[in-house]
Amino acid sequence: MAALAYILVIIYASLQPFVDWRDLHGEFGNFLFAPWPRWITIDDVLFNFVAYVPLGFLLTLAWSVRWNTRIAVVMAAISCVALSLVLETAQQHLPARIASNVDLLINSFGGAVGALIAPLFAPGRRLGAELALLRGRWFVTGARGDSVLVLAGLWLIAQLHTPLVAFGNGDLRSSLELAGLIAYTPGSYLAAEAGVVMLNTAGLGLLLASAARDTAAGYWRALALIVAGACVLNAAAALLVLRAPNPWNWLTPGVGIGLGAALVLLLVLTRLPHRGRAAVALLALAAAVILVNITPANPYRPMPPHLLQGHASHILSFASMTRALSDLWPFLAMLCALFSLTARRKAGY
Repeated sequence: MAALAYILVIIYASLQPFVDWRDLHGEFGNFLFAPWPRWITIDDVLFNFVAYVPLGFLLTLAWSVRWNTRIAVVMAAISCVALSLVLETAQQHLPARIASNVDLLINSFGGAVGALIAPLFAPGRRLGAELALLRGRWFVTGARGDSVLVLAGLWLIAQLHTPLVAFGNGDLRSSLELAGLIAYTPGSYLAAEAGVVMLNTAGLGLLLASAARDTAAGYWRALALIVAGACVLNAAAALLVLRAPNPWNWLTPGVGIGLGAALVLLLVLTRLPHRGRAAVALLALAAAVILVNITPANPYRPMPPHLLQGHASHILSFASMTRALSDLWPFLAMLCALFSLTARRKAGY
């Protein structure tokens, strides 16, 4: 199911925008034999490669259940080539997209790399077995623990979006045409930014704690790894998506205050029972959504021209995907918290 979902993401990113389809009039498949392009940007190469690595990885793990590892790897790599070929061919019909034999090559290579990496994480291998053992030791088994860990992974991916406020998931103002209710001043923006970071981070931490077997060292190690990964991904997004000269500009005093306040809250609130943690996580995430949608816009952080609609590119498609995930994540997390509240307590939970 994860592989199928990711295929839908790849299709969406490859064919966006879905408008102005055209007939080819004898040009069908010409891109396969076109001359090597004169200009190849590192952005296109990187995003095409990175986009297909998870697909090869997921397909290999999924098919390893039915076939042996070698067949699963080969089938996953062939499937990545086939999907890329179909999508590049479809891009010929879209004036805003460019079908490229270079993209086909890079996509296929990324899928093959993901397929070759996947066997290392199979449950029968040492690394996969150790990860499964670690997961079972730190978090409860079953759908509840799985859903929380998947949401934690999605939260990490959502950090590749570059909202006006760091960690500002659930910002729906551009989609719903909402206006900020707080006038911009340096002080008001600092307070709002710190509040958004504190509530989102605390909500994630409490959601993670609601599925933890206990809040001993294992839980704090997992939380530290997730937050550190989020910081690295924010810096990567600033460098690769925003093209900022300093990838750590997003780490403002407001972000630092918010992270520190979240740590203090978690030290206190993780003492609550599991359902209490889920309840407070639900409240924190709901409050974060409200606050991020009334936070004043920062006039000193304009949108880069290459991310504006009308400048079709792989970066724009990637930014649209991560923005949608960032907007949706708090609501998925709140549903998960509600599930934790209503589920019966099991032995070992």
